[in-house]
Amino acid sequence: MDYSEQIKEYISKAAFGYDLPGLAAGVFVGAGSSLPCAGTDCEAVAGFMDFRERIPLRAEHVFHMASVSKLFVATGILMLAERGLLDLEAPVRDSLPWFRMRDARHREISALQLLTHTAGMPDVEDYFWHAPETDGGALERFLRSDEVREAMLLWPPQEGRFRYSNVGDELRGALLAARADRSFEDFMEESILRPLGMEASTFLTYARTPAGRGMDAEKADRAEIARALSIDALRDAGVCVPHGKDQEKHIVREPFFPYNRAHGPSSTLTANLRDMRRFGEAHLRGALLGPASYEKAWNAYALVPNNGEHIGLAWFLREQNGHRLYGHEGTDDGFRASFWICPRLDLQITVVSNLSGAPVKKINKGLFDLLADHSPGSNSFR
Repeated sequence: MDYSEQIKEYISKAAFGYDLPGLAAGVFVGAGSSLPCAGTDCEAVAGFMDFRERIPLRAEHVFHMASVSKLFVATGILMLAERGLLDLEAPVRDSLPWFRMRDARHREISALQLLTHTAGMPDVEDYFWHAPETDGGALERFLRSDEVREAMLLWPPQEGRFRYSNVGDELRGALLAARADRSFEDFMEESILRPLGMEASTFLTYARTPAGRGMDAEKADRAEIARALSIDALRDAGVCVPHGKDQEKHIVREPFFPYNRAHGPSSTLTANLRDMRRFGEAHLRGALLGPASYEKAWNAYALVPNNGEHIGLAWFLREQNGHRLYGHEGTDDGFRASFWICPRLDLQITVVSNLSGAPVKKINKGLFDLLADHSPGSNSFR
């Protein structure tokens, strides 16, 4: 059975059925997998990277990965913990003495609670995609802003209740930077992206364009940053255009590319299918962390309300067809991403689209059903 052709057909039908500008999926199943599709290595694309200009989408095109970025930062934190440079149980304030919130209970928050979204932290109010910053101080400035300093926790960290918080994600990025003694972007490049050969990936989106590479990121003004993050300039550099839908459900461009260095740890990875395959395979092979760290990362710490999943150390855990999968979703203006791995089956699936609200998780689950050869009706799009 040719699973690659089935995957390509599935993606083509999904892009049409859900009226998506572009849709891409990367599927890898190890040769030793127990599944009938063992050995499958497929990149499937449909639609356009720029819908208005009708530029066809290709597998090498780059997508904004949104919150899938969090898995990289979490991996970095566990790397530091393995090296004895970070204590997951210690209060974050021990490493970031400048961090303050109006709620005195913030002094109790640990890295473990940030990774499991159980610190009771509120979420970000506005990402300011329309007014992005590119300098190295942007992240700390956000965490020192009134939005964070005047905030209250939703409940005591000790309660262990799940509440998704991008403020907590930015804080864990700042913690990683402090313990590594370099920017979190530099640590990602040196410790994960470069060693894995993820040459098409970066957390510094503005650096992809000629204008961005030529500017001083520390001193750039609004006009320079706007040129560096121009949607057309990024498109010309191989980055997909972000799309939404208007009131008549027509596909239109989003006004801004979703980048702001103030929110780097939570959302700014840009990558393509092949690079995500390298990241997934590294985890499937246990190449980035030791066995004890994976046991911690993939342990269920809290129930995620409404969907029956659990949260590990940044990884979400779900059951499908009797198998445990680990992964993360991503959503920002103009993009959706869904990345899941199943170590037991030596399988990984990445699904990305350049449309706000694209049902990439549903498509990812449908691909898993197809690969696991379950339920013939699982391939429907309605």
